[in-house]
Amino acid sequence: MISRSYTLIWVSQAMSDMASEMTSLALPLAVLASTRSAVDAALVATAVGVAQLVAKLPSGLIADTVNRKSLMLLCDAGRAVIALLLVLTLAMGHLTTVVAVAAAAATAVISTLFSSAESGVLRQSVPVERRREAITRTIVRTNIAIAVGPPLGGLLLTLGAPIAFLVDAVSYLLSLALLSQVVYEHLPRPPSDRNGAGPVRHTAGELTRGFGWVARRRPLLFLVGVVAYINLLGRAIELLAAIGASDVGRHPVSAGWVLTAAGCGGIVGGVCTGWVLRRFRPATVLLGVMTVWLVVTPLVALGSMLLTVAAVGVIVFFLPLIGSLVFLQVSLDSPTHLQGRISAAVILLAGSIAWAGPGITGFLITGAGGPTASIVLVAPLILPLAALATSPRLRAAVNTAPTPTPDPATAQRPAPVAPAAQK
Repeated sequence: MISRSYTLIWVSQAMSDMASEMTSLALPLAVLASTRSAVDAALVATAVGVAQLVAKLPSGLIADTVNRKSLMLLCDAGRAVIALLLVLTLAMGHLTTVVAVAAAAATAVISTLFSSAESGVLRQSVPVERRREAITRTIVRTNIAIAVGPPLGGLLLTLGAPIAFLVDAVSYLLSLALLSQVVYEHLPRPPSDRNGAGPVRHTAGELTRGFGWVARRRPLLFLVGVVAYINLLGRAIELLAAIGASDVGRHPVSAGWVLTAAGCGGIVGGVCTGWVLRRFRPATVLLGVMTVWLVVTPLVALGSMLLTVAAVGVIVFFLPLIGSLVFLQVSLDSPTHLQGRISAAVILLAGSIAWAGPGITGFLITGAGGPTASIVLVAPLILPLAALATSPRLRAAVNTAPTPTPDPATAQRPAPVAPAAQK
């Protein structure tokens, strides 16, 4: 066990992530079943991406300013309320595309706040020397949720849509109870971080400080750029596979099982991430991932359930590797008082175009069909692949490792951390 607080966070978020993955499939498919429109279903997923994009910068500043644990508790309470409201809406038969988009966007904003706060609490809960292990375990947690949530969501849709969102609400309430037991010390911002030339200018400067830190690290910028398109492609592939497997919403359980392949691939990838990163340099990993995605992505839309399941599993296997390359640099190298804003900047840049993936996919499927859509979507990966393969300087820069930065709270309180780290 890394630490008791880390375990509490891991368990609580494993539950709520699982329920969130369940409803992330259930809500678009509920809209799809009622409207018979892939575009309407895509709008729900697109709303999530847009809301996350808009909320990311303010969430980083808020997480760096207020008590992060209190913010996490408030977010869980808010998400539980939204889920319960969806239960009532579905039970009364009043679900529309507008209602679904509003609920999805509101939940995404709150989840973005939660994520920004969680990164700081996790950092304080984990000793520097075990952060790589903690990041890998967190990735595994996310992919366990992806593996279990979608088929459960599809199954609950066949039993009654309100049940899926009731389970979601209960998961947030259980998460709130567990997080209340986490030990966290709120560290005030340093005086130098509070100076400014006026409220408006100061607030604008504070919001963008994370970008300045990222901009000074060009290899990280390249990694983030690649991840940005991979995130778009990942969202697109998820919707492409779900719509095809479910026969345009007629068989939601089938879509769930296809996405379970994604979760299983992610779990295996998360478990293997540490082993792979110890044996292969970052540039080699990146080249391998892009090559595999270029070859495998078109298999998702060939109409064979077996090929779709296999292709999705292989594609998602590599996502933990890419995520670890980026977020290890942030976790190991960023100063504590800027953690939220740096994480926000990285996630904002990495997700800056992901919101467009579902919408583009919906229109491409409608106009050209699944196979053509898959080829059009994956083709842009050729550009960064060629750049990395032909530039020794770029490969050398990407292979540069970050230097770990200790956390002040961990340094001030070594006694409680050391025993947990030795378990």
